Amino acid sequence: MENFKKLPSMGFGESVNSVLKNLLNFNGRARRSELWWYFLAYMVVALVAGLILTGFPVLLGIIGTVLQLTLLAVTVRRLHDCGHSGWWVAAAIITSVFMQFYLAGSGYYEALSTVNPDPDAAMAALRGPVFPIGGLISAILNITIFVFCVLDGKPEPNKYGPSPKYVIEDEAAQPEPSGKDVF
Repeated sequence: MENFKKLPSMGFGESVNSVLKNLLNFNGRARRSELWWYFLAYMVVALVAGLILTGFPVLLGIIGTVLQLTLLAVTVRRLHDCGHSGWWVAAAIITSVFMQFYLAGSGYYEALSTVNPDPDAAMAALRGPVFPIGGLISAILNITIFVFCVLDGKPEPNKYGPSPKYVIEDEAAQPEPSGKDVF
């Protein structure tokens, strides 16, 4: 049986550098510290960019798209670390896009974007089974992804590659027994 040695956690800068070096890399595995430190950086950059670039929606959209793609890539790699497919993220995105098209086609946005918004008309657009079922599916997918991202990865290599957190201890690197009993 192989012994695994845990590597030290990644720091903030190391995590952000690792994600930025793998901007669109959806292959391999990522550590929890890599995802969560990057997520903190993502939130700070998104907040600052949103405050500073409110007058430049195209530039804000470009920055937002790049940030989203990097976050998606590291999330997929994090799912891989736990042995789960990145298709969970794709399912969550597809559900979200479907819900946006449904809202756009239902008259919800039109009811709220008039000079005198009509909340009753907006709520009428949300009645029926599609909105609550789609919302429930979206919630289940996103909670599942969150739980998978919080779980520790397996030390063994999996179909997505070797563990980024654990390395196999070399038998030669272990200290020789001294012959003394230590209690």
